[in-house]
Amino acid sequence: MNEIKTKNKSQKRRLIENIASLSLLQWVNYIVPLFLIPFLVRSLGIELFGLVMFAQSVSTIFIIFSDLGFSITGTRKISIFKEDKKQISEVFWAITTIKVATLILLFGALLLLIAFVPKFSDEPLLFIFSFGVTIGSTVFPSWFFQGIQKMKTITVVNTTAKLIFALLVVIYVTSPEDYLLVPLFNSSGFIIAGVSGLIYATRHITFLRPKLKDIKVQIKETAPVLLSSIATTLYTSSNVLILGFLTNNTITGVYASFEKVILALKGVYSPIYQAMFPWLSMKKDINEFIRKTGTYVFIIGFTGTFFLIVCSEHILETIFRDELITSYNIGFQLISIVMFLSGMNMLYNFLFLSAKKEYILRMKILGTTSLIGLSLSIILTISFGIYGTIIAVVFTELILLIWGYFTYKKLTS
Repeated sequence: MNEIKTKNKSQKRRLIENIASLSLLQWVNYIVPLFLIPFLVRSLGIELFGLVMFAQSVSTIFIIFSDLGFSITGTRKISIFKEDKKQISEVFWAITTIKVATLILLFGALLLLIAFVPKFSDEPLLFIFSFGVTIGSTVFPSWFFQGIQKMKTITVVNTTAKLIFALLVVIYVTSPEDYLLVPLFNSSGFIIAGVSGLIYATRHITFLRPKLKDIKVQIKETAPVLLSSIATTLYTSSNVLILGFLTNNTITGVYASFEKVILALKGVYSPIYQAMFPWLSMKKDINEFIRKTGTYVFIIGFTGTFFLIVCSEHILETIFRDELITSYNIGFQLISIVMFLSGMNMLYNFLFLSAKKEYILRMKILGTTSLIGLSLSIILTISFGIYGTIIAVVFTELILLIWGYFTYKKLTS
């Protein structure tokens, strides 16, 4: 009995530690850029800032493809086999091989875009330098550390690298002519963190030559999750791309500024859900846990959204000190609703369905909704510009929440 109590305490302590580590990592990923945005807007000007954010959104989409859904399937498998060094080594090298091969293909795709698409060929170095973020994110085995539930050390490495990047930007980016240094420094931080994480991961495994059979198994299992991840990207990161193609760099910069603020605030949910996922996957009372957690998520999301709407103008003036950005205050109030909606729909569509291993159902929900959102975004952006994009984003999140909630009720009834 005492051994069981000790084990439960140890699991809870590790869960809390992982939530804290992932929270720090996630907030560094969002808060550092958030603090840099006002500086970059002033140093580069809103138009060049919008162009840099456009290139960054391309890298973000590439990251989803390079992840291949292993942030879910890989994490789950490692958490199950974490006591078996041979098993986790086989999984690790199979997934790493797939990710590296995908990275090479993605770089080839980028070169094709630069060769044939004017928006890319006009600024080839900007997109090549930005691709470093994709490299760093791909080689950083966050899925592995979440699976073995050891995020503390690597969080320190990752955080240090990102802070160094921020410091370099503040020191060296002083005028519009320095805009290429932003993706260069950003990529350097991600690559250093990625390589450090990869080296640290090898301390927990042994080298095993990946077998074709294992690679096929990993691809087959992650396929539906990959499609879900791509679908998610269609209604999130693609909005900056849509604005970049359909409007201009200035409007893109305004929207990207809003999005960075909301992403930073949404970041409060992601590390908690990510840390809970491997732990919850092995629990029997998943339904009850989600029900109780939903109450807290609702309160946090509603309070945060209410605060953003009421104080929107003051927040924009304080953060950006830019009249053009502040003039779109109504747009910021609208997009603030996403903080509430996304926290709730992630609870049902990510944490609940992933823990239940309902990957196909999750793919159906995210895939269908993202296609609706993408279509709406294109149509409304053409008609109403930045406000059309924001309305499409909010409406898509609302559909996801409604569909996710009723799916949860159906599976638990």
